[in-house]
Amino acid sequence: MARLPYVELETASPEQKEILEKLTQKSGKIANFWKLWGHSPQLLETFLPFTKALAKGTLDPKLRELAYVKASQINDCAYCGNAHKAGGLRVGVTEQQLQELGNYATSSAFSELEKLVLRYTEELTRTAKSSEEVMAELKKHLSPRDIVELSVTVGLANLTNRFNMSLLTDLD
Repeated sequence: MARLPYVELETASPEQKEILEKLTQKSGKIANFWKLWGHSPQLLETFLPFTKALAKGTLDPKLRELAYVKASQINDCAYCGNAHKAGGLRVGVTEQQLQELGNYATSSAFSELEKLVLRYTEELTRTAKSSEEVMAELKKHLSPRDIVELSVTVGLANLTNRFNMSLLTDLD
């Protein structure tokens, strides 16, 4: 059970209702994540275009989703992991990759670039910095823009993981 009440449309303030209505799915459901963020409409209003801009970047969406799921796995955030596994499958992540994410370094399911991205994700998630070795390798395969977008993706994953883990967001 979540540590804060969910903001429901029926009881939301006008400001909360306005932002949550933008997040209502076709089914009429609003994800629990958004219902918690709804307590701070101004933060949520700012967060949404940021995430949309990241999704429109040049970084391969498959690499982005692998990084997000890996960070969520490290942080034991089932909420984010589940959401991004589904997103990953839509952009080319395979079921085998999801199953073997824990042992990616020795798995044949990942390309060398994917393994490098996952190693970078591990370093940033566990220590908040990357090694010179990994950064040098990333520079051989990704543009500076892609490296920035990957870094922001890992940072965003860690932010949302911590948000959901701290507030005990219930799975949708």
